[in-house]
Amino acid sequence: MASTAMSFCSPPLTSSRASVLPYFQQLNPNRLSFPINLNTAKREPNHTVQYAPLPLKVLCARGKKGKTAKTPTTSDPVYRNRLVNMFVNRILKKGKKSLAYHIIYQALKKIQQKTESNPLAVLREAVNGVTPDVAVKARRVGGSTQQVPIEVGTFQGKALAIRWLLEASRKRQGRSMVLKLSSEVMDAAKGSGEAIKKRETTHKMAEANRAFVHFR
Repeated sequence: MASTAMSFCSPPLTSSRASVLPYFQQLNPNRLSFPINLNTAKREPNHTVQYAPLPLKVLCARGKKGKTAKTPTTSDPVYRNRLVNMFVNRILKKGKKSLAYHIIYQALKKIQQKTESNPLAVLREAVNGVTPDVAVKARRVGGSTQQVPIEVGTFQGKALAIRWLLEASRKRQGRSMVLKLSSEVMDAAKGSGEAIKKRETTHKMAEANRAFVHFR
């Protein structure tokens, strides 16, 4: 029986290799494997089928490529708000999520102290003020690159607003990200600040390139 055993990608077993094979099977009997000779096993019901390890291509096989399902946005543990968690995920750097939570929560605390109102309402107002109606995307048109206007969905608009708020906060003078973020959010809620200017600039660029809408 051992002389007829065939490895998956090697020549028939010799007498020495056939004597070593049962030893390795005893070391790891539960290993994912496939029968070496199925035809012999079908012809002889009482025949003990030998197994060999599966090849690496089978173990590491992947399914067909498809669209990745979007992970639903969860809420943060303190305010139970999805918008706060979106800020945390986008301010996160180098995997330091506890630091990201600390910055956001301290910034919201500063906003509450200075405005004496609900900080979540101020944050929501700032995001709604910065959220663009349209955006521009670079496209190759007639041998040159043009900024083509595209429509912006609700989720994408919020993501752009949060990105612009964080970029404007990092460009502010000072070393404390807590103070810079809280100041930028309060300015955006009032209709001023670099994030608001970014939104207006984007709208003006989209209006100027309205002739290229059909290239989107």
